Amino acid sequence: MLHHKFLLTLVVLLMGVVLAACGPAAASTIAPAVNIPQISIKSTDYAFEAPAKVEAGLVSITLTNEGKEPHHVQLARLNDDVTQEQFQAALQESPEAAFPLVTFAGGAGIIDPGNSQQVTVELTPGQYVLLCFVPSHDGMPHLAKGMMAPMEVVKGSEQAEMPEIKADATIKLLDFSFALPAEVKPGQQVWKVVNEGKQVHEIAIIKLGEGRTMEDVAAFMKDPHGLPPFADAGGFQAIDPGDVGWLNLNLQPGNYVALCYVPDPATGHAHMEMGMVMPFTVK
Repeated sequence: MLHHKFLLTLVVLLMGVVLAACGPAAASTIAPAVNIPQISIKSTDYAFEAPAKVEAGLVSITLTNEGKEPHHVQLARLNDDVTQEQFQAALQESPEAAFPLVTFAGGAGIIDPGNSQQVTVELTPGQYVLLCFVPSHDGMPHLAKGMMAPMEVVKGSEQAEMPEIKADATIKLLDFSFALPAEVKPGQQVWKVVNEGKQVHEIAIIKLGEGRTMEDVAAFMKDPHGLPPFADAGGFQAIDPGDVGWLNLNLQPGNYVALCYVPDPATGHAHMEMGMVMPFTVK
């Protein structure tokens, strides 16, 4: 979940921290474990191309951005007594109004055009909706431009045992901070993402361009034209408290920032405005 205006708060929180970078990060497309079904989702401006039906259980999802704008895919399971129409009506009121109607099941974080992001999620049977909250330059979120798609998750054959996913690091989502490894090395890696907070959380990752600073980010956010001074480096979309997912990354050396754009249901403020922002270096 995201609105780029919240990045202005990031600038306030991190102003004075000068970060340099060494080019955009590429997302990993290596499956984190064998014997896990894989599906592909393509994003364009403004639609998803995705399977209409998938089997429940662990699923590895690869999002490929074939549009001209950044995109992500948020999976949300509708409560059993909620229709697609009811959910859309709540979304028109505000994202916070829609929270009680769904379970947030994760998804592939924001990536720039031409890139891909792979994540692994556990899906339970039910009716889902795929969403893109990313706003265009006009401030309108992509979902308001039609970037929503239904998906049914059906009960599949029983798995003899849950496939093991080997993770290189465990990332904890807290109220309101991240617990990241003390050292993050470059290259392909799998992060286990665990929501240990009491609210819905996500981890979005941005990487500043070479020689760019947070002042450059502030200037871009005031007048968002031309190329941004950062790259959207992927991440893992919102999950409910207690849930787990896996994020595949191929990190290049440089400096990054982890963010949570999810709004607080009580105040409407993004969690990053409440301190859920963490810079980290890959070297």
